[in-house]
Amino acid sequence: MALNKSTLSEQIYQILRDDILKQNIRCGEKLTLKLLMERFQVSSTPIREALTRLSQDHLVSYYSNIGVNVIDLKPKDLKEIYQFMGDLDGLAIRYASSYPRQDEVVEAVRQVIDQAADAVKEGDTAGWCLYSDQFHLEFYAFCRNSHLAESAERMRSQLTIFSNQYGKKEEIQMEIQTEHEAIFQKYLDGDVEAAVQMMKVHLEHSLKHALDLI
Repeated sequence: MALNKSTLSEQIYQILRDDILKQNIRCGEKLTLKLLMERFQVSSTPIREALTRLSQDHLVSYYSNIGVNVIDLKPKDLKEIYQFMGDLDGLAIRYASSYPRQDEVVEAVRQVIDQAADAVKEGDTAGWCLYSDQFHLEFYAFCRNSHLAESAERMRSQLTIFSNQYGKKEEIQMEIQTEHEAIFQKYLDGDVEAAVQMMKVHLEHSLKHALDLI
């Protein structure tokens, strides 16, 4: 595979990340430097850099000089991650509600919801998964806390592995879309705490779909 040498590690990182999120590289699968060097036809340095970033994203367990294993989450792990993300999403909603220009928050979230709805109608599963994830991340964009936003973006990578799978079902897309709209409506109504609690319940429902996959 030919790569632009100026951004080797970035390209390898993006390719491997996409493969993991779409499960072209399965959970628990071992990746070795030798195989990756053969695949990308590069030295070990950019591959190590890419693997380090994937480890920071919590998508692989990295073992220097040996290789990596894609994360293999157990039910207990999933429960803890979804619960944690529910708490983080709740914080993001609270913080975003204090953003001084609420019209910008409303416009951004509404746009993502509408884009997700269009993706469902068009049968665009990949697009829907992207916008569904973005619904959550939009609140972080306005929370004015870079540490919270960075933590959430990395942790959501693990959830995306599963949402990309159960999100292939139209009935689940519709269910999640309805819940997103209900959360947003509570936010519009100014009932922030209700939106926070609904977000946590929404993550509990998503957890059930994820558990069905394992």
